[in-house]
Amino acid sequence: MSSPSQLPPIPADAPLRKVIEDRIDEIATTLLHEAVQSIEWPSPMPLEHFDGEVTPYIISGFLYGLDLITEGRRVTRAEAATFVLPVAERHAEDGIPLPFLFTALHAGVRKLWEIVLESATEGDSETIAALGIYLADLTGTISVLLTEVYQDSDFALRATTRRQLSAVCAGLIDGDPGVDVIAKQVGIKLSDHYDVLAIRVDVDEPRTTHETLAARRRLRLANQVFYGRGAGEILNTFDGHTGVILLPAPIVEPRDDSAIASHLSTLIAALSERLDGAIYAAYHPDATLAAIPAAVSEADEITRLARQLKREPGIYQLADVLFEYQSTRPGPARDLLARHIAPLRDHPGLLQALQAHLQHGADRKAAAAELFIHPNTLTYRLRRIQDITGYDPTDPHQSRLLAAAMTIYAIDHAGTAVAAMAPGDPD
Repeated sequence: MSSPSQLPPIPADAPLRKVIEDRIDEIATTLLHEAVQSIEWPSPMPLEHFDGEVTPYIISGFLYGLDLITEGRRVTRAEAATFVLPVAERHAEDGIPLPFLFTALHAGVRKLWEIVLESATEGDSETIAALGIYLADLTGTISVLLTEVYQDSDFALRATTRRQLSAVCAGLIDGDPGVDVIAKQVGIKLSDHYDVLAIRVDVDEPRTTHETLAARRRLRLANQVFYGRGAGEILNTFDGHTGVILLPAPIVEPRDDSAIASHLSTLIAALSERLDGAIYAAYHPDATLAAIPAAVSEADEITRLARQLKREPGIYQLADVLFEYQSTRPGPARDLLARHIAPLRDHPGLLQALQAHLQHGADRKAAAAELFIHPNTLTYRLRRIQDITGYDPTDPHQSRLLAAAMTIYAIDHAGTAVAAMAPGDPD
């Protein structure tokens, strides 16, 4: 009779084993697909969302398990944990319910068994019997490990700590007079000054289940960056899409603009690399507690402007978008500027011509080349703009007014591309 740690060994030269080893990558992808499809997601979930973080563990776990099968030894809890815990912890932090994981696990095991039966020959009966025992044993071990992750008190404590940090940060952003009491309750000593950093990932606001899970993954990865930089108590409201980070001002020495910008740029670069995505950020240095709400409002608006105006991702200050920021403040001046450009909304070719002209200035040839038209055609379109709007794009003063109006147009129509025109179309 086999000992508790022993199971029927499967010879290394067993035909079925060779079939599995030769198809390991294909089988891993098939099992993941089956697992993902077995779950009733609120909206469609693409396989790619899980592929990069899950498939490598399936493959490495398979190969490790095949070696143990040759020895006739069952996988211990510690060995299984090497492959199971990283995946389970990520899914738990991303908010995927435990029953979903059980459903996916059983669907994957069932699919694997189907593949085994389809690939088996008449001489594989003993191998099939042994594999059945291994799969039943391993499924039980994985189920226990998944449950323990979701019930782990340390894991729950870390999640609670993150929520507390976010609550304190939100209180400071809202100017809540009782935020110091909340901070003391969770053991956080507030600084007198903070460097305010607003961040915005270059993606649209999450709407589908996949986009929501992707945002949660970015949140998890961002927290790893925060803690990895030795800042276990970074106050932030980042939700995987947008958010605010408050850094105690004394964290950067000396206190000069270049040192602050360098420090924050390093943090943004680390976040961008870890999240594998472009990030727009803006900062307001050395804000007092009372000044944080206004600083956050300004910084958040700067990131929104930079993205809507299709600036390069990176870190910005007010001075970098001063003209655009002031031009888009609500009020009669903004409304008047918007009216300047309104007559061109039905003439996409003229809008394109104005954009190119404002970008290239006096270089008429470069502007025309960008539009794939002759310079004389561009000149004609600029005259048409003057006829329609009453403002001459070639006049320095009136050109500045049109530039401000185009900035407002770009913000009001962010995400809506100007319709493409054939080279010969006048408007």
